[in-house]
Amino acid sequence: MAKPFFGGSKEVPPAKTEPVQNPVYNDVQNVQSRNALQSQIDSLQAEIRQAREKLAAAENQVNELQAKVEEYRNKEVQIAEVMINAQISAQRLEAQARVQAEMLQQQTDEELRRKNQELELLRMKVQLFKQDMHERIDHYKASLDRTFETDEEIAFTPTLISKDKKSDKLIG
Repeated sequence: MAKPFFGGSKEVPPAKTEPVQNPVYNDVQNVQSRNALQSQIDSLQAEIRQAREKLAAAENQVNELQAKVEEYRNKEVQIAEVMINAQISAQRLEAQARVQAEMLQQQTDEELRRKNQELELLRMKVQLFKQDMHERIDHYKASLDRTFETDEEIAFTPTLISKDKKSDKLIG
């Protein structure tokens, strides 16, 4: 509220100022505000275009990264399958090798047992052969002792006969 004018109790209403209604001024002002608004709109539209381009680039990058992640997951699954198959194959080979080693060990043990039996049989044969030979030698000695008595040995003296070519004499 305004203060009373010259001590009166009545208040003076404030003066109303209305804009000047100049048509040229209003047109210039309208053009300027339209230009300002248009430049703001253009600026905002450019920002929107840039944001959309960045968004599209980011979406493309996200899609590429998702494709790479999917590719890596597929490779991981393949590697895991290969490793599992390799482990199964290794276990199978190990089991086969153990079975073959056991069979070879059994065959070797059996062959060793047979060879030991053969060796024992040969030792027995050698022992029997030695005994037989000793018995025969003893038998021949006894037979010789009975055949040649000491008197007969003197009577039977071997004589060496040789022919000399020059003299045709017998040496005796």
